[in-house]
Amino acid sequence: MATASEASQQANRSAMDPKRLVVIFYLLAGIILALFLERLFGALWASFGWPDSVLIEGLDWKVSTLVGYLVAVGLALVGFFHPKTHTLSMEVASELMKVSWPTWPETRTSTMAVVVASLVAAVLLFCIDTVAYNLMVEWLPALWGKL
Repeated sequence: MATASEASQQANRSAMDPKRLVVIFYLLAGIILALFLERLFGALWASFGWPDSVLIEGLDWKVSTLVGYLVAVGLALVGFFHPKTHTLSMEVASELMKVSWPTWPETRTSTMAVVVASLVAAVLLFCIDTVAYNLMVEWLPALWGKL
């Protein structure tokens, strides 16, 4: 039976509009792209030797910064309003709304199972490696020396 917190989480998930997730994604992707393009265009300006004067003193925005931000905003808007991209984004967000995420106890149990299995595998591989090393380096040469 579902607990009260799980039921409220399910209610919140079903009430959320997938378009909201798509808008949040495009905003975050636009910010990350803007920060990347700011550095990229700054490096291009420096490599070509173009003057990169400061446009806004307090923020230290240069021409390359403004160009990078404008390109990122343009790409985010084109991506959001392009029919195929918008449809795909909405379908992905709708499918993500249907995902059943594991609870904290399930996550903790699964993590412990992975850690224990990794430790057992490490011990077994150590034993196999040690036996193989001793066989190749010590036992077989000693045996062949007696023949």
